[in-house]
Amino acid sequence: MKLSQNKETLDQIAPLVEYAFLKNNDIREDPNFLSRYNHSMGFGKYKDNHLASYIMVNEFKSRIFAKKVKMGGVGYVASYPENRGQGDINRLMKEVILELHDQNYAISDLAPFSETFYRRYGYENAIYEKMYQIRPEYLRFFKPIKEGKVVRGRWSDSSLKEAVIKLYQAKLNQGEQRNTVDRADWWWDRLDTYYPGRSICVYFDKFQQPQGYMFYRIVERNFRVEEMYYQTPQAAQALLSIIASHSLSDLKYYVKMPEESLLGEFFPEQEGITIKTIPYMMTRIIDMKQVLEALPLVNNTKLTIEVTDDDIIAENNGIWLVNDAAEETKVRKVETNPDYTASLTNWTKVLLGHLTLKQAVQLGFVKENHPVNTDFVKGEVSFYDYF
Repeated sequence: MKLSQNKETLDQIAPLVEYAFLKNNDIREDPNFLSRYNHSMGFGKYKDNHLASYIMVNEFKSRIFAKKVKMGGVGYVASYPENRGQGDINRLMKEVILELHDQNYAISDLAPFSETFYRRYGYENAIYEKMYQIRPEYLRFFKPIKEGKVVRGRWSDSSLKEAVIKLYQAKLNQGEQRNTVDRADWWWDRLDTYYPGRSICVYFDKFQQPQGYMFYRIVERNFRVEEMYYQTPQAAQALLSIIASHSLSDLKYYVKMPEESLLGEFFPEQEGITIKTIPYMMTRIIDMKQVLEALPLVNNTKLTIEVTDDDIIAENNGIWLVNDAAEETKVRKVETNPDYTASLTNWTKVLLGHLTLKQAVQLGFVKENHPVNTDFVKGEVSFYDYF
């Protein structure tokens, strides 16, 4: 059931979340938890008048190319141990997905504790991150910049905060992101409190314009860049020089970047870096029509795809015509032989994940009925958010 948002409900949610996620503090006094709770929908099951299972859903906006859509961020999926295996989470997940559909959400994202478990509900790996580990001696290539300046500080510095948000929004407004959070002010502020001790660096060019930023922390002798964005090579070099200025042999250096990142190309000798691509978030398509309307096609052509096996939202199933050349209705249901057929989760790999249509066919995820010389434009995902 959908929960009321009041003190009585929070008093029931708090001990469940604290138990399930091993929290030693009263989350009713925790600003990080409350900031999410105050911007959330809650779903739960009661047993003997006590909350036994709970799911939180936060409303976000996400960019899928030029479109801004509603995204449901699922988190705090919890049950008491004596209630596990009773089917409550199964029922709640289906209720959440149907509620999101009723409220016109396009997609839902979550960080899975089990990919197999969430795949039952139509979620699929779609968001990956690229992690660079850099050996300290290979930072010697990056010297202090001679043009422009790097300003270091905290989120409380309004000028740095303004510069970072300006750069982040500029990235979104390029219309090339396919599943990236359009951050609200409350979420920006929560990210700062969620990562204590985090520093910001912003590179300003010789015209005093921000061209790149990074967030980093030093935790247990690990230098961790948790978010980096640069608009120019000079900005990338400037930010790397700041990492190099901390170069100590007993530190380990990590830089988290989007999957499409080419940061390693700035290193003259790449043997000193280790690069891993790691699954980060799973995505569930809530409204197939909204997603297809947001995705551009290569060659401005048209394509018919068949979606199968959405056992929760039947409206997503069927044959969809995507016509980029249409002046009015770009996407509509049709009754014809489809060019390609796949399940909802396998289409997620192509539409919002990193697989091209050709790759998905070669891997057996998509059935090719009639080859068409087109594909969905891939874009990129710059997703650093966690919920």
